[in-house]
Amino acid sequence: RVRRAGSLQREACMASQAGKKSGKRKEAQARRETQAAAEEDGEALAERVAALAGDNQTDAVDACCGVADEGFRRGAHELAFAVIRASLHKHGLQNDKLCRRYFFLLDTVVKARMSAKKKPEGPPKMLYLREMLGRVPEVLSGQLALLGGVDGVKAGERCVLMKERGVMVIGLSLLEWRLLLEKQAGPKMEMQMISGVEEAVVRGLSQSEGMSDAQAEIKLSWNAWALKLCEAEEGTPQLRGKCLLQRTVLLLAQNSFQKAIDSSGEVMRIQPANKHAAALNATALHKIGRKKEAASAVTELIGAFQRSEDQHVQDELGAPLELVVSLLVEMHRTKEALRLLSQLLSRVSGPRHQPLFFGLARLYAKHGLNKDALVLKLPQLCTRPPDRRTWDLLKSMAEYTPAAVEQLLQSYIDEAGPGRFTHVPQITEVMCKLPFGAHGSAANKALKLLQRCASQVAPDRPEDLKIIVEDLRAFMSSNIPPTVSEQFPRTIESLLLAYCEALTAQHTADAWEMPGDLMKRAFNGQPPVVLLEQLQRSCLRLPLTSEKTLWVVFRHMSPDLGV
Repeated sequence: RVRRAGSLQREACMASQAGKKSGKRKEAQARRETQAAAEEDGEALAERVAALAGDNQTDAVDACCGVADEGFRRGAHELAFAVIRASLHKHGLQNDKLCRRYFFLLDTVVKARMSAKKKPEGPPKMLYLREMLGRVPEVLSGQLALLGGVDGVKAGERCVLMKERGVMVIGLSLLEWRLLLEKQAGPKMEMQMISGVEEAVVRGLSQSEGMSDAQAEIKLSWNAWALKLCEAEEGTPQLRGKCLLQRTVLLLAQNSFQKAIDSSGEVMRIQPANKHAAALNATALHKIGRKKEAASAVTELIGAFQRSEDQHVQDELGAPLELVVSLLVEMHRTKEALRLLSQLLSRVSGPRHQPLFFGLARLYAKHGLNKDALVLKLPQLCTRPPDRRTWDLLKSMAEYTPAAVEQLLQSYIDEAGPGRFTHVPQITEVMCKLPFGAHGSAANKALKLLQRCASQVAPDRPEDLKIIVEDLRAFMSSNIPPTVSEQFPRTIESLLLAYCEALTAQHTADAWEMPGDLMKRAFNGQPPVVLLEQLQRSCLRLPLTSEKTLWVVFRHMSPDLGV
């Protein structure tokens, strides 16, 4: 029975091998038959192309379309498209019949490339005109070169994505691209024009980056698509390195550590100084258990960061440095991480280095490292008087070094006063970024500051009134507890009331106009009656000759309010 079973197994194996050989022979036979048919079709079409003649351009175009139609009837759609493409390069874009025939045949060869099972989020199929034109028989290719010139038989650099078909055509000439761009209104095809292979590759990488981590397979498929396109069209080493770098990140996220090591190694062969690739390689080595190699790689990276010139440090602050610091902390080399960050922090010397400072601060906070160096450095980056970049930095740093930010805010608050309230809105905005604890406590602190500023407002400086009221208004629409939010309109009312009481005939027209305008905006056109009455009483102080001042006072008030 054992011998019998062994004999049967050998027979089955031999039958399987014979079946495979038979299948391969059939495939080879089918290829030969297809090639022979293509040669036959090519010869027939070449004879007709060679016979094209006629001084009249319309007749020549009709003859070209007739040759393409002949190829289409034979089922040689790619050859028909090659003929019409060469004709287009010969006769240009003026003939509508030729343009319509081009659209039809392009759509025909694109449909042949369509995938019935393509996922909506997945990458499109690719149709390389370079490969398609390479399959045109030599006898026909030679005649088409005579007809349409070199451009008629050579692939270009432009691309178009046929969205409905899910196919990207690569290798269009500038003339074809212009036709698709200018005459899209002809056939109802939704297309996306792409200026070149590099743009197409970058779009593929962006699609991969834009997807959630839950769609790992689709992210990898987009990356593989971009890498294949880059390699097929001989993209630059930098572009290929970018594709491989993204692939390494995706492999690392999927715990495919050995593949990530191989992929990052490819990037390092292309770009030996690429710190991101080296950091990814060290991370993968550490995760796979090759601790000594990882430790050595990290040590080399520390030296590379220390040797980096100032203009390059900012570009390397993202993923490369973050990976290195994470590895150092994970390897229990925290002192080295602090030393590296401190050395990079020492390069921060003024406001122009604020992005570098913020990037380093994020790493300090993420890994729970000592922030004393940040606290000492922060005041050096803030200007006096503070500018927009200073306020942006303080808002960003409020989460990481709240005590230092609050100390700087206090110094700006101490400088504020009558005629110097310009920065109060920025101060309150930064206050709200600070982690004060209980919900609404930041708004409460801002309210107390604004109430203190409101007590110093006088009609001599109407701009102060506008600044404080507008800032109080901003808090009225904020998501803060009612017990705090209701205090802001009350503060506005008391401030405007005190301001109107202080108005005299000696104050300027601007000083008289300001309260009416602010009442209208702060209370949505329905100011409290007590404010209107006080404004009317204040107007009694004006002499009869001040009619123009009375006009500017009440022009913002509705007649329905009894004014």
